[in-house]
Order: sequence, then C-alpha cells, then structure tokens
Amino acid sequence: MDFKAVFDKLKRSSIGGRTCFLVVQPDAIYLSTPASSSRPSRFEISDSNWERACEQALSVAASGYDALSVVLSHNYYQMYQIDKPAMPRNEWPSALPFLLKELISERAIDIIADAVELPNSSKVQAYVVSRKMVDKLALLASRVNLTLDAIIPEDDVWGDTAGELGHFLLLQRSKRGHFRISAFVDHTIAFHRSIRSVTPPLTGVPSSELQMDSLSLELQRSIDYLSSQLRNVQLHQLKVCCDEEDENELVQSLNYRLSTKVSPLLAEEHELSGRVLADSAAANTGVRRVNLYPDFLKPKKNLLTLKNVAISWVVAAALIVLSYGYVTWQSSGVEDEIAIVKSKGNIMKSELERYQVRLRKHQPDTNKLAAKARLEREVKAKRDSMKAVGKYDDSQRTGYSGVMQSLAKLGSSNISLSDIHIDSTTLDLKGLAKTPSAVPNWVSQFKNEISLIGRTFDDVSIGRNEDNVVTFELKTRGGKAQ
Repeated sequence: MDFKAVFDKLKRSSIGGRTCFLVVQPDAIYLSTPASSSRPSRFEISDSNWERACEQALSVAASGYDALSVVLSHNYYQMYQIDKPAMPRNEWPSALPFLLKELISERAIDIIADAVELPNSSKVQAYVVSRKMVDKLALLASRVNLTLDAIIPEDDVWGDTAGELGHFLLLQRSKRGHFRISAFVDHTIAFHRSIRSVTPPLTGVPSSELQMDSLSLELQRSIDYLSSQLRNVQLHQLKVCCDEEDENELVQSLNYRLSTKVSPLLAEEHELSGRVLADSAAANTGVRRVNLYPDFLKPKKNLLTLKNVAISWVVAAALIVLSYGYVTWQSSGVEDEIAIVKSKGNIMKSELERYQVRLRKHQPDTNKLAAKARLEREVKAKRDSMKAVGKYDDSQRTGYSGVMQSLAKLGSSNISLSDIHIDSTTLDLKGLAKTPSAVPNWVSQFKNEISLIGRTFDDVSIGRNEDNVVTFELKTRGGKAQ
C-alpha cells in the first residue's frame, strides 16, 4: 500500500475537497481554482506536447485539490447540429455516438458525445470527442490521485463569459489559433465558424487594412446569414476577445466597418483567452450544460476497502463507548427520580380520595331534575308552535282576493269560468269559450295583471262538450301572485 498517496488524499479531503479547472489551449495549459484570487497559472506547450504541460499543471494542483474539471480546446472535438433525441436526457451520452454514426468517420465505440438543447429549436448541439483523448486525460489525472469530474468543451464556457448578456456574437482567437466567429443564444452556442483566410496580427502593422477589410467581409457574411436563420433572436452586439491584438484598435476598426455594435468581451485589461476560460469556468461551477466525461466512464468506487472498514470499526467503537457512558450517567439519577415520583404519586392519591368524598356528597336534587324536564317540554311545545306558524307563506297571509279581482277584471263575453281552484302553488281554471282561439287570447292578458304575472299553465286542454260548446281546462304550478 502506498501510504504517502493515502496520506495526501486524506490531507486533501480535510481541506474541503475543492475542484481545480484545467484549460487546454493551443499555446498553453491554464490552471485555475474557484477559491483562488490570483490569475490562473500558465504552463507553456512546447513542440505541440500538451501532455507534458498538462502533467506539470496537474503536479501543482495535486498538492491541494482532489477533483479536476478540464475545459477542452475546440481543436480536440467536433460539433454537429442534429434533431433532438426522443429519449430521456440522461440517456443521451450512451445513444449519441450511434445517432451520429452517419456524420462521423470513427466508430461509435471510439467516440464520446454529449449535447445541449438549442433555444427556440427542435435541434440539439452535439459535441464529439475521441475516446482516446478522454482516456488520456483520465490517466493523467489518476497519476496524481486527482478524480476527473468533467470534460467541458470551451464553446460551452464562452457562452458564460459575457456575464448576464445571453444573446451575442463573439470574435475570438486564441494564441497560435485561428479567428473564430460564434453566435450565442441564451448562453448556448448556436453557430460557429473558423476564418482561416485572415492571418494575424491585424493591429500594429502597416498592411493591416486589407486584412481588416477581409475580416469585416467575413463577419458581415456571418451576420447576414444569422439574421436570416435566427429570426426570433436579435444579435446586436459583437464581443471581441483576440490574443496578440490591440483590442481597442480592433474594436474601433470593426465599428467603422460593421453596422453591429462591437465592444471588448472584458472591460478591464485584456487577458489571454485561456485565462478568460479558466476564470469563467471557476466562477460558474454550477453551470454545466455539457460533460464529455459521462458517468459510465468513471471508475466505480469500491466502498469495501481497508480504510473504510477501519473507519467503520472506529466509529462503531466510539458509538459503543458513548452509549455506555450515556446510559451510566442516566442510571445514576434514576433512583432519586423514582423516589420523587413515588412521593408525588402518594400526594395525588390522597387528593383523589378527598375529591371522591366530596363527589359522593354532591347528589342530584330530584325537584330540580323534574323542573328541568318540565321546562324542556314547555320550550319544545313553543318551538313546535313557532314552526307551525312559519309554514304559512305570504300568499296565505294576504289571501287570494287579488287573483280573484284580476280574473274578474279580465272577464270577457268570450270566456265563462265554471271552476276555479287556487292555493299557494297552483291555479287551475275550468270553463267554456265561444271559440278555441279565445282561450289563448284571454290567457295572454294575464301579463297585464300584477296578481297573475308569472302564472304559467303546464296542462292545457281544449275540447267540445255534447252540446258542441268549446270547453277548456288550465292547470298550473306557477309562481306566487305578486
């Protein structure tokens, strides 16, 4: 067993298990941490040997950190826009290599992929990296006992470098790299393009005007294309972050040539792109849309180790000792508590006996009980009387003289009533008529009498008797006379 490695791991765990961020760029490796207030450390890449620079950076990080997140340069991965997979988000890393097999030349088992949904679109932005690259980074991290937590493409980090600004264009160039134009919508890259026809530097040289015109032409073409493709998004700001350039001069020249507003990505003094990415990744640790190191690649943690068994035994022994001490301390005062409780019980028993004697003396008075029963019967009788009185409605109290007067007022030579039946809910009429049409004509006049308004007939019968005289019968359950 390597006791030094175990000691170093325990030491790192005791300081909080912090995560360091490693940014791989064409010119150097940059190292930053969330808790560090200093500028990210830079490790120069010589002879294109980025692994040696990475080992140097990780040897520095291993002394104080136990987790690692890598921000990978765009030179090491590819990007594709495809339709959104019809499956849960957590299954994308496993399925994307097979969904992308028509677009890539590598085998599905030789690549690692992840994706992020594009805003206002049914497509996703897929990122593809070689599995060899991922395995190499995991191996370098394991050599210094660091746990590889995530591999993040740099295009996913650039979307957070403009602060609260979510929709913007970015002209960016890393040292030893090419100019790139990218469009971000809600901090997610929606368009990217490398401009290889323009060679740096653009500022500080006499022949830069022609180069600047070429760059402006390429930028304007990209802006025009985005205007036609992203109709629901307004991209009015172009941010600039170009290494080895005078950004103020570059911004001034582009503002003169373009209609879009151009400004530096950072208001303060320009930093190298690698340091900008390192600071942004460290500042936005909770924002991780893409991870090219999925869980199924991470080594399984073996919980049943000698260290864990020893720790569990120590914890169990400590719990046993603490439990024994606590029980002993509690039992020392149990006898005193029992004596106190017994004395309280005797006092309460004597009080109970005294109250029982007083209770037996309080016998109910038969005269009072009989008076209570008589009063209850009297109250019940009065309530029944009030309930009976309440059954009479307004029509019963006022009578039906208004209805009779209205019928008399509507008397006609064409109508002769022989039978009238009226109560609080019904009005039934029976009689003779000269003609069948006289009956509805007569009923239509009810609306002119206030005592008959609202009366409707549910059953209307019109016929003739043995003398060939028109007879009618009207039955109703209409409203009350008003």
